[in-house]
Amino acid sequence: MSKKIVSVALAGLVVGLVVLGLFVPAHVAQAAAQATPLPWRATLAPLRETLAALPTQDPVYLENLLQREQLALNNQATRLSLAGQTAAATQDYIDAQQAAGKDTAALETALAAFNQAIDEATASNAGAAGILASPAGFDAAGKVTDRQLAGQTVRDAGRALRSAHLTLTSATLDLRTAMQQFRTGSAA
Repeated sequence: MSKKIVSVALAGLVVGLVVLGLFVPAHVAQAAAQATPLPWRATLAPLRETLAALPTQDPVYLENLLQREQLALNNQATRLSLAGQTAAATQDYIDAQQAAGKDTAALETALAAFNQAIDEATASNAGAAGILASPAGFDAAGKVTDRQLAGQTVRDAGRALRSAHLTLTSATLDLRTAMQQFRTGSAA
């Protein structure tokens, strides 16, 4: 019985291939076999078009981002305050070292750069505070009213917060390195 089923299935397959060969012109089959490969960048174009056509982000996602950025703004204001205290403490340390007769020129240069970075970070943070004080695309309760405008607001505030964070972090690490070099006596 199973041989009969196999032979009928095989016969059906052969007949199907013959019928397919009658209806598909030979030049189409040859063209499909000789398709030229596209460069990988060209294959990404349809994907980019598809992604661009997708709907914008969910309003709840944007509302959560707004809350996170407002929290980051508050935390960064605290960091800037602490950076000011660090600058004052470092100046006191430099004054004490100068009173002890040590050369503190490298520390003074590092502290001046740190203070300048604090000013730059404060300006970026103030820019973010201005954006987040009355966020465009959001109502007073922080709910999205215009997705596109809300998305742009979140991006702009994020950019300003990130700039302030990177400026302050880099300056803090540079001041710390200068302090360590001074303390170990390897300041050049």
